[in-house]
Amino acid sequence: MEDKKKLSRRDFLRISAIGAASTMVVACGSSTTSPTSSGTAGAAGTVAGLPAAGATPAPDTAATSSGVIDGTNNQTTVAIQASGNYKDAPSLADMVKSGKLPPVAQRLPKNPYVPPHKWLTEGKYGGNMNFSNSWGGNGVSQIIVESMYGHSPLRWLRDGLEIGPGLVEKWEKNADASQWTFHFREGLKWSDGQPFTIDDILYWWNDMATNTDYTEEFANLPDEARSGKGTLAKFSKIDDHTLQIVFDAPTPLTADRMAMWVNGPIGPRWLAPKHYLQQFDPKYNKSVKDYATHKIKMDTRLNPECPVMTGWKLKEYKEGTASTWERNPYYWVVDKAGNQLPYVDTLRVTGYQDKEVEKVNYLAGKVDFTHHWLVQLTDVQAAKQAQAQSGLEVRFWDDGGGTGQSFFFSYDYAEPNMRKLIREPKFRKALSMAVDRAAIKRDFYFNTGELTTGTMSPKAIEYNINAQGKQVYAAWRDSAVKLDPEAAKTMLDGIGVKAGADGMRTMPGGAPLTVELVYDASTDKNTIARNERLAANWKAIGINAKLVPVPSTGRADKWASGQLMSNADWGIGDGPNCLVYPQWLVPLEQTRWAPLEGTFYKVRGTPKENAEKDVDPWKRQPPRLEAEKGGPVEQLWAIYDKTKVEPDAMKRNQLVWDITKIHIDSGPFVQGVVANTADVVMVKQGLMNVPKHDDLALGGFCGPWIHPTPAVYDPETWFWDAPDKHV
Repeated sequence: MEDKKKLSRRDFLRISAIGAASTMVVACGSSTTSPTSSGTAGAAGTVAGLPAAGATPAPDTAATSSGVIDGTNNQTTVAIQASGNYKDAPSLADMVKSGKLPPVAQRLPKNPYVPPHKWLTEGKYGGNMNFSNSWGGNGVSQIIVESMYGHSPLRWLRDGLEIGPGLVEKWEKNADASQWTFHFREGLKWSDGQPFTIDDILYWWNDMATNTDYTEEFANLPDEARSGKGTLAKFSKIDDHTLQIVFDAPTPLTADRMAMWVNGPIGPRWLAPKHYLQQFDPKYNKSVKDYATHKIKMDTRLNPECPVMTGWKLKEYKEGTASTWERNPYYWVVDKAGNQLPYVDTLRVTGYQDKEVEKVNYLAGKVDFTHHWLVQLTDVQAAKQAQAQSGLEVRFWDDGGGTGQSFFFSYDYAEPNMRKLIREPKFRKALSMAVDRAAIKRDFYFNTGELTTGTMSPKAIEYNINAQGKQVYAAWRDSAVKLDPEAAKTMLDGIGVKAGADGMRTMPGGAPLTVELVYDASTDKNTIARNERLAANWKAIGINAKLVPVPSTGRADKWASGQLMSNADWGIGDGPNCLVYPQWLVPLEQTRWAPLEGTFYKVRGTPKENAEKDVDPWKRQPPRLEAEKGGPVEQLWAIYDKTKVEPDAMKRNQLVWDITKIHIDSGPFVQGVVANTADVVMVKQGLMNVPKHDDLALGGFCGPWIHPTPAVYDPETWFWDAPDKHV
């Protein structure tokens, strides 16, 4: 799973690199083959209650809301409608009675959204949910933001097998997917009661996203706003509720991209309350000189005044200590019976400075739900032993990731001799073949998931659409997965990485060789322990490997400029199809395995592409490097560029398979251990409508931020069986 502990929006975007191109879902609903995965659970290291390794529940066949796309990428209109007899939360009754709030029917849009999940039952209003977080800073709000899907135009459904409506009620595209029309719900309102219109989207687009004075937003334009050629779309207001986006080329990726993230502080902003923010905007308020205050005021994690479209809105924020959230009386979502959501009145997050202290407190029962990135499998035994005291039930959702904790070299490492060795596929394959993955799976992942060389998600549709897709995935998974130290030694000998008298291997030519495992100095003990295991495995074949902790501050810049040899604390968790977020497959930006070449791809078509030709690539601003002619990166770029303008879904699948084959032949570029491990969530007894593993279409898909968990499972529908006990 990717590291979800990057706190600020700037830091998160730096790591997640919003500027990536993507593709549409290729087959949804009943036409999609349910992904499966293999793997054998061993007796040692297992935890009671874990789903069997490789187990995948049957697809969810419940009806879904209007706007779900089918296997031809066409929007349909199968709808779940509310009763129309709308009901209000009792906590708002006095405000309605006094006239401070309109009646609920006047606060809702003409056609409210109805969550379609099959496990939902009608709930009870009231109570509070307690959360905790040890990330510091705005992490005490980040954990709630990732739980709310309210700012998304469209939504992932059924663990990414389908796309359904959100703020957008229905949509259509023309024949070549170069023109998209989105019909937003009539009567949507911000949390302060002001109308939401297309003007709020155009304000974000014209005054923030494409405003060169608004540098942060401009630097991270989302790809749903770019054509397959990379040029910006034209946004047009048809009326107050209808947005048209026109591209200069087929752009079949648009709907998937609009379902990604929770949007706002995490992911593209997409919409902004113009009526509130323009007072801090120098374009509209001449007394304002710059955008510094504007950027602070629009951060809904920190500023309670900023209107939102989410189910809860911030009431109070204390940096690193606590945040409190209250219901949004204008939330545009209801249950099937017409009850306005959310059911729970308030959310509270307590911040801790130390993760171990946080664990003590949730084992003492001071939280009601733990997000899947807070509790690891190594914590499960203690959690089960404390269950009588904590009242927390341990549940497991699938991570969906393709690696577990990964290791990858910088393909663009600045030191030329080591870079040359890193770019030798046999060197990377030899290291992979020396890793005892079965032992790591047993000791750290409790025999969940499947051993893997390191891939994109095994749940990705491209690898499950047909038999050929399954074969391509299996070939990638198994390409360098077998534990064979003797073969690894032979392979190293063959490329001149030979052992000396002390048994330790040298660079070709005899210079000392050290592989550095670089990780964040503040990381958890399990990450360090897994890296120690890698170092020991590599020492057994004569590779001197050492752990190199580095401070978070400045790490990203060092990586982007090729100053760090490797990354040893991430993992691949993207999907639901490979092209919605393909940076692991193709170098498109600076954070992954080919940082300087990724940066070069980002500046293609801009003046920087041909600037500084006489400057050392590692000293350019920004550091960037052309791909080697005929090399794997150039090949990957060429195929990927075709995917962006290919309207035929099956042809895009085949292009993804072609990309995958380059990873097989020239990789591994990212070395994994275990795919699709179990993620732990803990749920307080009496908290209802929280899904279990077998309720979910694919058993869960927790790894990616772009498939935001638990937001995709609508926590606004969760409720207490006895709300009065949770006030």
